[in-house]
Amino acid sequence: MADPAAQSRSAYERLTAEQMDEQRIQNVAYQYLCRLEEAKRWMEACLDEELPAPTELEEALRNGVLLAKLGHRFCPRSVPLRKIYDADQQRYRAVGLQFRHTDNISHWRSALLELGLPAIFHPETTDIYDKKNMPRAVYCIHALSLFLFRLGLAPQIHDLYGKVKFTEEEINHMKLELDKYGIQMPAFNKIGGILANELSVDEAAVHAAVIAINEAVDRGHVEVTAAALRNPNARLSALQEALVGVYQELLQHARRRKAQLAAGRAAGSDEKDIYEEYLTQKEIQDNINIVNVRSAVEQVDEALDGGDELALLSALQLPCLALRGLRTDNGPWYLDQLAADRQQKALDLGSVDPLEPDELQEGVAAANQDAQSSRDMQEAVRRLNEALRRGDARQTLGCLMSRELQLPDVFPFAAALYQSELLLLQRRTPQGALQQEELFVAVEMLSAVALINQALEAGHQETFSSSLVSSSAGLTDIDIGLLERYFEALCDVKRQAGRDLLTWNQLQAGINSVNGVVQEEHQQIRTIGLINEALSLGDPQRLLAVLLLPSSGLEDVLPANARRYHDLLSRAQRHKAEVSRDPGAELWLADIQEGVKRANQQSQRALKLSLALAAVTQAVKEGRMQQTLRVLSLPEVALQSLMSDCASDYQSELSALLRAKAERGDNRSPWVRVRQEDGTSYFFNLSKLEGSWERPPAFVHNSVFLDRQEIQEVVSGVSGSFCRSLQWRSSEALLVRLQARSRGFLVRRKLEARRRFLQTQIPAIITIQSHWRRFVQQRAYRRRLQFLYQNWRSVVKIQAFVKMWLARRKYRARLNFFRRNVGAIIRIQAFFRANRAREEYRMLVHSTTPPLSVVRKFVHLLDLGDADIRQEAELLRLREEVVRSIRANQQLEADLDLMDLKIGLLVRNRATLQEAVSHCKKLTKKNKEQLSGMMNLERSKGLKALSKERRERLEAYQHLFYLLQTQPLYLAQLIFLMPQSRSTSFMEMLVFSVFNYGSDCREAFLLLQLFTEALRHEIRQKVQRPQDVVTGNPTVIKMLVSFYRHARGQNALRGALGPALQDILLDRSLSIRTDPLEVYKSWINQTESQTGHKSSLPYEVSPEEALSHPEVQRRLDIAIVNLKNLTDRVLNAITSNLHKLPYGLRYTAKVLRDALKAKFPAASEDELYKIVGNLVYYRYMNPAVVAPDGFDVVDFSAGSTLLPEQRRVLGSIARMLQHAAANKHFHGDGYHLRALNDYISQTHAKFRKFLRAVCDVPEPEERFDMDEYSELVIVNRPVIYISISELLNTHKLLLEHQDVLCPDPSDPLRLLLSDLGRAPGLHELLGDAAADPGSEASKTEVSLTLTSKFDMFRDSDEQQDARGLLLSTKQLIIDVIRTQPGDTLSEVLRASTSHHQEAQHDWLMQRRARQDARTPDKMKRNQSLVADGNLSLEEKKRKIVRSLRRLEGMGVLSPAHSDTQILQMIAKDIRYQRLHRQRRGAELVKLRQTLGSLQAKSSFHSEQIDFYRHYITSCLDSLTSKATNKKTAESKGKRKPPTLTYSAARLLEKGVLLEIEDLPVTQFKNVIFDIVPGQERGSFHVKARFLGVDMEQFPLKYQDLLQLQYEGVAVMKMFDKAKVNVNLLIFLLNKKFFKK
Repeated sequence: MADPAAQSRSAYERLTAEQMDEQRIQNVAYQYLCRLEEAKRWMEACLDEELPAPTELEEALRNGVLLAKLGHRFCPRSVPLRKIYDADQQRYRAVGLQFRHTDNISHWRSALLELGLPAIFHPETTDIYDKKNMPRAVYCIHALSLFLFRLGLAPQIHDLYGKVKFTEEEINHMKLELDKYGIQMPAFNKIGGILANELSVDEAAVHAAVIAINEAVDRGHVEVTAAALRNPNARLSALQEALVGVYQELLQHARRRKAQLAAGRAAGSDEKDIYEEYLTQKEIQDNINIVNVRSAVEQVDEALDGGDELALLSALQLPCLALRGLRTDNGPWYLDQLAADRQQKALDLGSVDPLEPDELQEGVAAANQDAQSSRDMQEAVRRLNEALRRGDARQTLGCLMSRELQLPDVFPFAAALYQSELLLLQRRTPQGALQQEELFVAVEMLSAVALINQALEAGHQETFSSSLVSSSAGLTDIDIGLLERYFEALCDVKRQAGRDLLTWNQLQAGINSVNGVVQEEHQQIRTIGLINEALSLGDPQRLLAVLLLPSSGLEDVLPANARRYHDLLSRAQRHKAEVSRDPGAELWLADIQEGVKRANQQSQRALKLSLALAAVTQAVKEGRMQQTLRVLSLPEVALQSLMSDCASDYQSELSALLRAKAERGDNRSPWVRVRQEDGTSYFFNLSKLEGSWERPPAFVHNSVFLDRQEIQEVVSGVSGSFCRSLQWRSSEALLVRLQARSRGFLVRRKLEARRRFLQTQIPAIITIQSHWRRFVQQRAYRRRLQFLYQNWRSVVKIQAFVKMWLARRKYRARLNFFRRNVGAIIRIQAFFRANRAREEYRMLVHSTTPPLSVVRKFVHLLDLGDADIRQEAELLRLREEVVRSIRANQQLEADLDLMDLKIGLLVRNRATLQEAVSHCKKLTKKNKEQLSGMMNLERSKGLKALSKERRERLEAYQHLFYLLQTQPLYLAQLIFLMPQSRSTSFMEMLVFSVFNYGSDCREAFLLLQLFTEALRHEIRQKVQRPQDVVTGNPTVIKMLVSFYRHARGQNALRGALGPALQDILLDRSLSIRTDPLEVYKSWINQTESQTGHKSSLPYEVSPEEALSHPEVQRRLDIAIVNLKNLTDRVLNAITSNLHKLPYGLRYTAKVLRDALKAKFPAASEDELYKIVGNLVYYRYMNPAVVAPDGFDVVDFSAGSTLLPEQRRVLGSIARMLQHAAANKHFHGDGYHLRALNDYISQTHAKFRKFLRAVCDVPEPEERFDMDEYSELVIVNRPVIYISISELLNTHKLLLEHQDVLCPDPSDPLRLLLSDLGRAPGLHELLGDAAADPGSEASKTEVSLTLTSKFDMFRDSDEQQDARGLLLSTKQLIIDVIRTQPGDTLSEVLRASTSHHQEAQHDWLMQRRARQDARTPDKMKRNQSLVADGNLSLEEKKRKIVRSLRRLEGMGVLSPAHSDTQILQMIAKDIRYQRLHRQRRGAELVKLRQTLGSLQAKSSFHSEQIDFYRHYITSCLDSLTSKATNKKTAESKGKRKPPTLTYSAARLLEKGVLLEIEDLPVTQFKNVIFDIVPGQERGSFHVKARFLGVDMEQFPLKYQDLLQLQYEGVAVMKMFDKAKVNVNLLIFLLNKKFFKK
């Protein structure tokens, strides 16, 4: 191995010239081999593949494959892999180089252009392919590596010179190769400098911005770093203000790490690049992306925590995550999948960490798969529902067996069962369609039912049992012990059903029937036990409840007989226990039924007996003897000894018995007790004729009711008496004695009865006594009353005192109650007062004529409080400071302009004088003329020449275009005035140039203002009906759509429509044909191609004949369904990507709607939104849908185009969307298309909702954050680039239409046009550059720095006007109505004033005066208002009347309604007071921000002025440096400045001095001028002496001379007498003092 450095000879050995030349050549060869090795290693690092050795690298590069791959690595869009010819180099290895390999080299050169590598480094194709200059290709690779490294896109190439070794043969071989080239070796070590010099301004700005960011990161100030990152020259994207602090921390860490690594590598290295320690632009962007990704991941995590689907979608759509395949309609799936992934990650890691981007991508992909599976499942469900509706069991079975439904196993033999049961289930659903969950459960159940039927048919009990108890069958209430009974019962049902399968309901019914039978048996046994238990407890009601149970099986159980059931069953139970000698013996069902039956019979007999006894009693009461006898003969009564001959006696006796009972007292009770044979009692209701064994509550036996025993006694007695009468007739004597004794007995009994009667009538006796006592008391009362009448005065006094005492006690109690509840009382009062105030304020706000009482109620709201005064003072102060700052900034800008001019004059003066000195060695008369002409050469150097005339013209054009930018009405009118044939070219030529294509927020805002103002002007002036906007094709609409479709909205169209259209175009199987003839012919062709036989159908038919074929109808139906689906897909893409539409387009749509509504109030909302839809969809989106290849909406490979069928599909979709947007139905296109009308109506509703959302946008001022101060706080003045021809054409157009654009002579545009004068020629603007008429000089672009000529802050006129009069009148009315009552203003003004009102008015005025004393001077009210406040109330009324009359005369108020109108104005002031406070607060915030921006701008201008001043000083120092250097030795130690002394004659000879007034030329030799340099650079003092006597001194400044020269002043005066040539004086100063 050899190294040229090692091969060099000893330093003490002298080499010959040939040897030195040979060694130099070898060093060049070795150096070139090192460069090849460096390029090889760098390319290997970039391409990640192994390359040939350095000696073979040149040959390997000739086919361009490696170079093309390198281009693809850094510029894949320019060099895609598919464009690389012979990428695997197999053809190259087989046959060698081919001409097509040059394409690879061309692709690489294109990539270099795309990357922006300066063209000085680019090799030619032949340099590589023909190997004419391979070192230049290697030189280009080195330059590319350094260029990409500085951009942060590639690793750094390492210097290997002296670090690698090559053999002698390799070096000699390379030396021979270099000799063949015969070229000079490129300077590899100068690539960095050349690259820096060749960089464009933008790239240099990028590097400067990147270095500024690194320095800001080093300083560690977040605000400084934020400002550096926001610099647009840095070309950083995705910056977020909220993350600036995180950017600072991460960038600082990365910067330190890179600096440490560079320090480790650079040990011992003499030369290093700045980006070895500084972060490159790509590294900064990568760190920003890392922070953004982490922030986005945290946002996703927060959305998952909150379960917010919209927030999750918003976070997933963040560009920094770069998630693929994201669809907005899959939000629920994303939420579920990502939440599950995060939970699983937390379980795996043991901590809750957010999901990483790759995990999010996997989750999104999984969720998309789930969503697609769900959609496939929904489609399969839809097909199944359709099959069920058609009733085709085979088609239903086929759908059920589809994999998409994910259903259990389906058995073909049960197809009819599936069809019938699922159809029944479908009809029962509210929506008329089954869902997948319902299908899964139903199919699982029906499959189990089919297996059960199969087991029943086969008679396999085991299979039946296992299928029956399966959970999939869904059968309930299955008892394992009853499986045999189930099997038997269902076999019987199956035999009855025949071949039909049993349904689930039939199976469940069979199971239920078996269970019912078994349950009845168990229930019956349990009921019998309960009956016996109730009997043992002795509870009749519980017994009745058990007897009434259906499970008991008992019949004829009546609730009314509960007691009888209990008694009889209890006896039966006791009897059974006695018989069986078992104390616990229980009654069986038969015993219980027998007892119930016997109890019912006894109840029936008891009821009949009761009815019979009631009939007897009734017959006796009525006195009907025969009826009585008949009733007594009833078998139910069962009377003994009844004789028909004694009927009258029975009647009389029973009547007597009844009367006796009545005499003892009739309690009229409805209840009677009827004794039964067994001694029990039966209770009967005489009113309801119902009975019961239960004793009724509060039972009282009817005292006049005849019971059976009494009737039997009467019957027995009468019958016995009748028998005895027969005996007594034979014993009459004995009867007489018996009667006597009986009479005595009766008398005694009567006396006893009287005594008993008196004892029983004690209450009546007491009543009689009370009446007597009442009579006595009334008599005493009358006497007392008479006494009181006689003393009524005393009575009144006593009553008054008593009433007073009672009222006082009640008042005190009420007062104590109020004191205890004072808080509640206050709240109640506050509620009522607030409610009343709310109603009155509502009347103030909503009433057009609020009454005076309401205005008086709220007029105090107009008073200013201390807070209002402070805020107003702060607002006034801020406004003053803002205006002062604006004026200061304007002065600073003027100073900057002046310094720019002075610097330009200095530079020009230096160049001009150098030319003058080089051409004029001696100053003769001829030379003086040439010198003066050369000093004015700059006047012919074009628009930006340093002359006053050109400068004024340039400033006038800058003022003009600033006015056109900021006042859009001028350009809007100009667009309207121009014919449409010139409008488009006008837009392309002028509008976009003036607004820089809306490149920043300010210009985008102003351009949008132009569009909207032009649209409003067009609608106001030209549109006669709303449809004219659609049919008239306004110019501004074309301009707007063209701008937002190509300049600003192309990415929006691509992002919104691209994915949907790409999916449609990728599906090559789609075919949408809605023409019946086309469908019919394609069907015929397809049939013939498949069968190979000619179709029997005719080829040419009418549309009606084509539609008559079912196959044609089927294909049309499929095409229509596909058309609907595709239309929905595109429509969803449009509506879901609303946020991607350009803001300017949306706001213009809003302006279009509002302008049309304002001009045509009667226009319907539907009509307005149709016009908006024409703009948004038809003009903006529809062309991109029809021809996506023409608008770069979808990606196409090279040479590929849309197929005709694809264009047909897109055209059909566009046609459907057009019809839907306009709500236009199909009428004459056939019934198959008319079926789409419902779909069009539905889609139109979606479009309407979308268009409403399109128009729902904020105002441009809010969107772009612009206000009245925005133009004044921008640091850099707006600059536009416009060609000379565009500038001249604009000037001519404005002059041509100035009468229409600015008819007012004081209009700013007319003033600017008058300043410009006529339109100049091309030669006047370009100077010598336009000398060649065939040149392209008219296309020369100039930059205009736009400024405003007019001051926006002007002093206001303080003279009294209508507004001031109105203000003072309102203030007077407010003062009057606050103290003067009245319902109307006229009534108040006419009413007289009381002393109290005057006092109240004076107090209010004094309070206002105290408040005015606290108010700052600048906020004090007008003196006239203060003087009005000193008037009395009556004087104010009179002044109000006079002021109202004056306002009526001015037309401010109408004479008929002046009072009402002035009150309305006051009410409006009250209503807007709160809004005024809110606006004042917002204005305070905005003014503070504006003031901060102005201060920053002022600081920027001050720094620029300091820099300029320093620069001017350094320029002047440099001018004087040469003179001072020559005399340094001589003047060392001397501080006196050099003095230039000339006589007036000598100056006259040089031409500097022209004349001296009142002094002849012969005396010029006696006048001496001394020019002495001043202390300040560039200043001089000119001293004049006459005959040795000091006369005067004249201060002279070099900059003033240059200014005079700039203004074209050739002669100036000194000492008010001497006239001097300015140009020659400047030349003299330059020559003598500045040595130029």
